[in-house]
Amino acid sequence: MFKRNWLTLTAAALSLTAITLPSTASAADVTLGLNSSLGLGCQVAGVRAGLRSDRIGLYGQGSFCSSNIQGQSGTASFGLGVSVDLFRTGNFTTYALAGLDTIRNNVAFQGGVGARYGLALVPVEAYFEAGVQRINTPLQAIIGPRVALGVNYRVNVENLQGSFPIPSEGSASSTQDAAPAACELTPESDRANARSAAISAANESISAALGAYSAVYSNVSFSVSAGEASVGGNRAQVSGSVTLSGTQNSNGQQVSGTYGGTINLVRSGCGWAATGYTRND
Repeated sequence: MFKRNWLTLTAAALSLTAITLPSTASAADVTLGLNSSLGLGCQVAGVRAGLRSDRIGLYGQGSFCSSNIQGQSGTASFGLGVSVDLFRTGNFTTYALAGLDTIRNNVAFQGGVGARYGLALVPVEAYFEAGVQRINTPLQAIIGPRVALGVNYRVNVENLQGSFPIPSEGSASSTQDAAPAACELTPESDRANARSAAISAANESISAALGAYSAVYSNVSFSVSAGEASVGGNRAQVSGSVTLSGTQNSNGQQVSGTYGGTINLVRSGCGWAATGYTRND
């Protein structure tokens, strides 16, 4: 059997809740993160909370604003913003954003583009933003560049258009709430798509996690086995297992293990997106 640290790796890779890019009639992301901004603004470090559904995101932000003047203390800065996802390639999502901040007694408007990087089944994402900021002062407007770095923790919430029932594990049913008619999917093909999305998410997340432990284990291999998807409206579950094997670098010992669990998904257009993983005890 695997050592405890290998089990910890597997748990860290799979048992956290996340959501990939949603689409029409899918669940939403609630995000909470930390960031740092550089530019004409004075945000040194801040916290950001937001909500994303479909391609649209809204967020609020509170930051510490340094004065950069000897003898003057910093102040708090607050802001609001909106983002629109542009396109996605691999694990990257690009977006446009606009917003405003309070900087001491002035209001600053900002606009630009950003990029997020995140893995399916892993609830942490990193982002980078670059753009232009305009600070309105009593004398004149000041325009200059703005960049920001941050990380978000993502939490999946119920569909903003209403909740849908979750079928019991092990069932293979489909309710009348199915894919949009334009998708031209049969219940069987809909379940097959959910199963394929679950396998793809598991492979992606496990590969990323194992790569991070290359100094601890070598000659690693794994296989994912998945059962039939259980579909209920705009949500689905796929139960299965992952079998891992490898060599522990510290002593050359061969280790292996099999772990079971269930992947949860939400509908994303005509397909499915993984939202999290629950391990079997």
